[in-house]
Amino acid sequence: MNNRRNIAITAAVACALSAPLAIEPRAAQADELSDLRANQQLLQERIDQLSQALPGGGGPGTIYPGGPPSPVAGQPSAAGSFPRSFLVPGTDTSIRVGGQIRENAIYYFNGGPPNSSPQSTTVGDNGQANAIPVKISLPSSVTSGATYSRSTDIFLQSPRESKVNFETRTPTAWGEVRTFMEFDWAGSTSYAPQSGVPLSSSDNLVPRLKYAYGTMGGLLAGQANSNFSDPDANGETIDFGGNVGEPGIVRVPQVRYTVPLQPWGFLGAFSVSAEAPETDAWLPTSGIIGSDSSAIGGGTVTTTNINPSTGAAITETAIVAAPLANPLKAGAPDLTAAWYIPQPWGHVDYSLVWRPAMQINDGALVNKTYMGYGLHTSFDVKPGWFGWAKDDIIFHAIWGDGIGRYNNDTSGFALTTTYPLATPTTRVIAGSVLARTTVSWGGEVGYQHSWLDNLRSNWNAGIYYHDINDMRGAVCGFSLAAGSAAQAGSGGCGLDKQVVTAHANLIWNPVPFVDLSIEYIYGHRVVLSNLRGDMNVLESRMAVSF
Repeated sequence: MNNRRNIAITAAVACALSAPLAIEPRAAQADELSDLRANQQLLQERIDQLSQALPGGGGPGTIYPGGPPSPVAGQPSAAGSFPRSFLVPGTDTSIRVGGQIRENAIYYFNGGPPNSSPQSTTVGDNGQANAIPVKISLPSSVTSGATYSRSTDIFLQSPRESKVNFETRTPTAWGEVRTFMEFDWAGSTSYAPQSGVPLSSSDNLVPRLKYAYGTMGGLLAGQANSNFSDPDANGETIDFGGNVGEPGIVRVPQVRYTVPLQPWGFLGAFSVSAEAPETDAWLPTSGIIGSDSSAIGGGTVTTTNINPSTGAAITETAIVAAPLANPLKAGAPDLTAAWYIPQPWGHVDYSLVWRPAMQINDGALVNKTYMGYGLHTSFDVKPGWFGWAKDDIIFHAIWGDGIGRYNNDTSGFALTTTYPLATPTTRVIAGSVLARTTVSWGGEVGYQHSWLDNLRSNWNAGIYYHDINDMRGAVCGFSLAAGSAAQAGSGGCGLDKQVVTAHANLIWNPVPFVDLSIEYIYGHRVVLSNLRGDMNVLESRMAVSF
């Protein structure tokens, strides 16, 4: 009992004596930790001072001073004046960055391009529809159908339609100032990328400028959709080219002014534009070229001279190397006017184009000027029948003489001419040069139906017709002799006289900014010598917007 009491007393005394010893080291550790934190803070401040003194540090007194930090640095961005935009700090400008990633896969049952480099996803207008292989008469030694075995069962795939864009809007006393710029990767040619074999290492597509324009009030300047066109009435297609029969040019440098008509008691708005000109023509020695081409190809030139001694004709044939001078010239901008009338049920649009100064001028003996003009009307109507509020009907109609590229088709042109490969050296030869404007017309109809809020279909079709003046056989001649251009569909005989396209698709949006879609495309082509060709295509796409 006494022993237990002694042990307890001894333990208590030991604890009492050791308590100060235990408290003292812990207090010392706390002091050391506090000192360490203070030293670390001083070190961080010193590092910050040194970083501001280094080149590019951004502080006052540096080589590249950036001024004091923004008071809103690190704060959430303020919402801009239009959807998905934000204010640029310190300004009234709202900016939005957007775009879309697309991957298209295309399968040609027939009528396809066997050697496409880079792989093109433009099937309809301005694409394969203008180059469908036509049925020709084959020699008996060639197996029937050999011509078409290369154009069937072709698969292509590319992200070339992906795009990125930038938009700004700023309020001013002159109205809202807006800028818009967009790039995609659909402009690569067989020479770029990768020297004609783009998939040898990767799909090295190059960027292409689509849009670049600014507006202030009713004034627009830059590259935008032609004032002659009406994108709001175009059929919705997965195919990048869409239907023939829609007005163009799709995008063109221009200066445009738009004025609302309400103050004068009229509906909608009226706009006029001066657009970048180009004289587009077909030459027997060069095919379809434009005045923006600095030179045309070379070839064989035949000249006839008179022997001064005998008076006999001497014919000489020579090979002329490219480049040769391009005789086409544009002397004034193309002028357009449009009346756009929006309505609760859709819209109506009327437009016209005048091309005042398309020239063939070689600087020597040939100097001819031609004018072209065209008319267009379009609309879209939301009928609202059966409670289908989103359904839409679209329509286009175009006619023009010398309209050329404004009937949006790359196989079209405004003039045909017999201008020779070599510059005429006598007035007799110059006087024999013929040129004519060509008439073309086209149209499109379509219908869109929404099955669900996120599921819709489109059915649309278009036609393009080109009435090419043969100029007494100078363009084609229509000779049916074996191996002739008419029989083979080559040279001027292979120019497009009629192109028809049709699309039917299903587009699903599992989420608002993603679409998964599939589309059937039909194309029919008739050339000047009346040879025909068809294509049947299946295309699918995944597109993710941002």
